[in-house]
Amino acid sequence: MTKVVVLEDLAAHFKMKTQSVIDRIQELQEQGQLTGVVDDRGKFIYVSQEELEAVAKFVKQRGRVSITELAESSNQLINLNSSVNQAVSTES
Repeated sequence: MTKVVVLEDLAAHFKMKTQSVIDRIQELQEQGQLTGVVDDRGKFIYVSQEELEAVAKFVKQRGRVSITELAESSNQLINLNSSVNQAVSTES
């Protein structure tokens, strides 16, 4: 339901250990059922397939890109302020 979630909060919600939540997220990603990244502050950021494709398109169009360029462009390509429901409903 949310684009960004604190892993400790998610673990508490499901009465699990944080490492178990991380393991489950990794399993779902390996199965292709979930896409996103875990950041260095203990948050999972959901990235839709469309957003991943937009990032890939950006890299292909630009050729070589620095980490800084990619980070700056990701702010435009990936919307962190919307909920998953909003993202899905606007794509339909």
